[in-house]
Amino acid sequence: VQAVYSLPTDVSLASQSLAGFEELPSVDVIVPSFNEDPRTLSECLASIAGQEYGGRLQVYLVDDGSENREALRPVHEAFARDPRFNILLLPQNVGKRKAQIAAIRRSAGDMVLNVDSDTILASDVIRKLVPKMQDPAVGAAMGQLTARNRNDSWLTRLIDMEYWLACNEERAAQARFGAVMCCCGPCAIYRR
Repeated sequence: VQAVYSLPTDVSLASQSLAGFEELPSVDVIVPSFNEDPRTLSECLASIAGQEYGGRLQVYLVDDGSENREALRPVHEAFARDPRFNILLLPQNVGKRKAQIAAIRRSAGDMVLNVDSDTILASDVIRKLVPKMQDPAVGAAMGQLTARNRNDSWLTRLIDMEYWLACNEERAAQARFGAVMCCCGPCAIYRR
């Protein structure tokens, strides 16, 4: 039954642009991180820094008590030079949700984009997600997810397939009823 209801909808196919906004909404990007590989984290943050979005963008990297903080220090220092980046160093691991909350409490943007620390964003992700939020009835939207290592093993292929099913079938079916139950954690934007 779900496949029947996941046929393309106006919500999923709408070609929206930023032209509908008098002023582009500000976006706060929250990136919780725990024991992330420095290279992976740097790629994630660089993809955020390279977003093609004309509105105000603030990034909150929350190091959730990482045990490899010394190895991460060069990444933290490099991105701290960018005035859009705020580095929060939690003294101990409190978990992803509490790390996100720590950043949300410090932020003030119109919208909050949650991004996992191993997620690499295409340069147009924010530019494409923000117009989805023009409708006041829409409280959240998510990006299309693809596993970067999808060809490495059968497990990574399954994970990629699960992402595709979640984005293109499951959430589309829920949208037909006007109630998406949850957005995927690696890339989801919310109205404040």
